Amino acid sequence: MVEIQKLSCGKALSTKMRQAMSRTPTKPNDFSGNLEGMLAAVAELYYKDGLTQAQIGKRLGLSRQTIVSYLRQGKKLGIVEIKIKGSAYTGSDLSRSLKLKYELEDVYISRTIGFKAEEAKLRTARLGAEALGALLENGDVVGVSWGTTVDMASMEMPRRTLPDAEILLLQGSTNATEVDSPEASTIRIAGALGAKCKTLHSPAILSTTELAAQLRAEPVLQKQLARFDDLDKIFFSIGGVDFDTIIATSGVASSEEIHRFQRAGAQAVLCGHFIDEKGAHVGQDFADRMIGASLAQVKSAKIKICVAEGQKKLAPIRSAINGGYVTHLVVDSSLAEALNNCD
Repeated sequence: MVEIQKLSCGKALSTKMRQAMSRTPTKPNDFSGNLEGMLAAVAELYYKDGLTQAQIGKRLGLSRQTIVSYLRQGKKLGIVEIKIKGSAYTGSDLSRSLKLKYELEDVYISRTIGFKAEEAKLRTARLGAEALGALLENGDVVGVSWGTTVDMASMEMPRRTLPDAEILLLQGSTNATEVDSPEASTIRIAGALGAKCKTLHSPAILSTTELAAQLRAEPVLQKQLARFDDLDKIFFSIGGVDFDTIIATSGVASSEEIHRFQRAGAQAVLCGHFIDEKGAHVGQDFADRMIGASLAQVKSAKIKICVAEGQKKLAPIRSAINGGYVTHLVVDSSLAEALNNCD
């Protein structure tokens, strides 16, 4: 089910704008100086009245290419917002099967059969954003992890007005090249929600445990880290213990450390922490050098939303579920089937 919401930025449509929605052709210069009005009129003709792009162009005296551009601008500026109800993705037999099998509160499955990997990832990230947006309440304290899937989701967040909500970055910063910056996802999500945003002004990893302890003792950072005790919800993706995952490519974990954690049985990276197949923590010495939310703080959140795609995430997802780190799961079709078929 698709719910389409037209936003007009608080401005009523003028008489001239409404003429554009009548059967009488309207000249483009009738909207001169009022781009938002033109975008709103075009969006209403397309989404509500069901006119084709060519029909709208003829009515307004504009080319079809211009209409396409206006529709894109309308979505980009927030004048048009397309909302897909998350409940439409949780009512399938497969979703219900996974909820029962893994004792989850909800499972959202993006239909990605026939799509290439990058498109499947984008569709799953978009569904994750919809799920997060639907679950949030004003006043929530929400932790957000960094990663490529979360980064994609942050660009697809539905707009809401939650001025008393707080969006917190769960880990310190890295020099990862796969995303704009670790802080960018948190900032974008907070911006879409009209919420407060708090990032960690610290590296994700320090060279020694002593240096990390000294930094944690700083009053400003101490206060930020203590805020993780109040998490209501978390939004994260899960990584494998491989050399191509962001925790390795960003230099947070060295190749030597990845080898060591693999030998120790690590199956997943969750909010910067390594866990084994049962969800138990691996590498406490590594965690002692990190700046961010602890696994205990992550686990204490009432709602834990994990978004992931691709069958390579099978073992990491199972590890996170076994450890009690997931209440709401957002996955693509192939990963959902793999989760359902494994013992």
